[in-house]
Amino acid sequence: MARPAARIRLVGLPYAGGGAAVFRDWAEELSPDVEPVWVRLPGRESRLGERPLSDWDALVGAFGRALMRHVPSPYVLFGHSMGGMLAYEAATAGLGRPPERVVISACRAPGVARALPAIHHLPEPEFAARLRDLGGAPAEVLASPGLFRLFAPALRADVRLAETWPAHPPRPVPVPVTVLWGDADPVAPPSAVRAWRHLASGGFRGHEVTGGHFFLSDPSAGVVDLLNRELGAAG
Repeated sequence: MARPAARIRLVGLPYAGGGAAVFRDWAEELSPDVEPVWVRLPGRESRLGERPLSDWDALVGAFGRALMRHVPSPYVLFGHSMGGMLAYEAATAGLGRPPERVVISACRAPGVARALPAIHHLPEPEFAARLRDLGGAPAEVLASPGLFRLFAPALRADVRLAETWPAHPPRPVPVPVTVLWGDADPVAPPSAVRAWRHLASGGFRGHEVTGGHFFLSDPSAGVVDLLNRELGAAG
């Protein structure tokens, strides 16, 4: 949704397997002086025919080039779960125009061990079952073998990225960092998310919300209201 008079842009990076549709209900709730920019990675939605990227260097390079080409400053990066990892990697990649702030949601800090065992290598039935347990993939996709085979490459590539991150030693974030965590998140527990403060050389704020790993999708968590406040501080 283009907003030519916008004061700042919010670049949204979804969780593993997600696309721009993750944020479809946010535009009307965002402050009118914020322009939403929802990221659609290869292998999903209108880019379904493209090969998903499962290498961090390739993904960060492609995203960074697109960001510099298409998104004017000032902008803020927001990422949930794997999207938070990508937001961090981009913010520490030495982009020509860094973000005003990075908002990292439901994402453990680098250096903190995964809370759950890896699943990206599992055969298809077991992989689908574990995704069902986590609750992030659409039920209609998991219930249909044909649909699952269509979306599985992007899901598996993203989960592999999340489970092999970080690809490099942790680097401090040179811009302000805000983190969000769910009080009942088994994937990124509160202590694992609060650990970002140790890398936030540009300043740190943390907020707890009610919910599990996918609190992003629950309007009662108040994520958009919180972002409006953070974007007001960033502008």
